Amino acid sequence: MKRIYVALLFTICLILSITAIFTPKLQAEEIQAHVFNFQPFYVVEEGKEPSGILVDAMKAIFEKCNISYTIKGYPAKRAYVNLAEGKSNIFLGVKGVPELEGNVLYGNEKITKIDLRVYTRQETPLLKTKEELKGKKILTIRGYSYGGFIKYLEDPANNIELDVTDGHELAFKKLQGKRADYLLDYSAPAETTLKSVIIPGIQNHSISVLDIFIILSKKTPDAENVLKTLEQAFVDLKKEGKLSDL
Repeated sequence: MKRIYVALLFTICLILSITAIFTPKLQAEEIQAHVFNFQPFYVVEEGKEPSGILVDAMKAIFEKCNISYTIKGYPAKRAYVNLAEGKSNIFLGVKGVPELEGNVLYGNEKITKIDLRVYTRQETPLLKTKEELKGKKILTIRGYSYGGFIKYLEDPANNIELDVTDGHELAFKKLQGKRADYLLDYSAPAETTLKSVIIPGIQNHSISVLDIFIILSKKTPDAENVLKTLEQAFVDLKKEGKLSDL
C-alpha cells in the first residue's frame, strides 16, 4: 500500500512539473499590448479604448488562452520602442522594423496581409516599382518603417527627398496641395483617409505586399512558450471560423 501511495505521489508531482514547464507564466499575470492608429486594423482615438480588426483578433487570442490583458494606444514610434524595451509584450505587425531588431520573437503563422502603395495625383505619372522612386520627393508617415523599406528610401544613393508627415490625413492634404508628387502609404488606412480628403482622379499602385505576424518582446516571461501558445490559439480560432475578418 505504501509503495502505491509513493508511486501515486511521484506521478502527481511529475504531472505538476510538466504543467509548470509548458504553461506560459503570463496566464497568471497580464499581457500588455501597445498599438498605434492604423485604421481599420488599429483605431486609436483620444478618450476611447483602442479598437479595430487586429485589436479584435488580439482580444480573441488572449481570451482563448485565458490571459488577462491591457491594450493601450501610443504614437507608432513609442509603441515600437515600448515593445523593444519590454514595456509592452505583444504587437501584430510586419517584420523589418529597425527598433525591434534583436529584441523580439516573430511567430510563423501569417495573421493577415497589408498592401503598401504609392499614391499620386491624376496629372502625375504613376510609379509602379521601388526603383522608379529614385530621385523623387516622397511623402511618408512618421513612425512607419514600411517593413524595412524605409532603409531604401533613406539611402543617399537613391537621391530620394523625404517629407516625413504626422498622420495619413495631413500626408494626403500635402499631396493634394502639391507639396510632393508621391505618397507612400498602406492601402487600408489610405482608403479610410480618402473618404474625408477627396482628391479627384487620385492614382495608386502596389509597391509591396507585407505579411502580419505575432511579435512578442523577448523580455516577456517564458517568451518562447507564450508565443507558441498564442500562435496555437490563433490557429484554433481560424479553424473555428472566429477570425473571418482577417
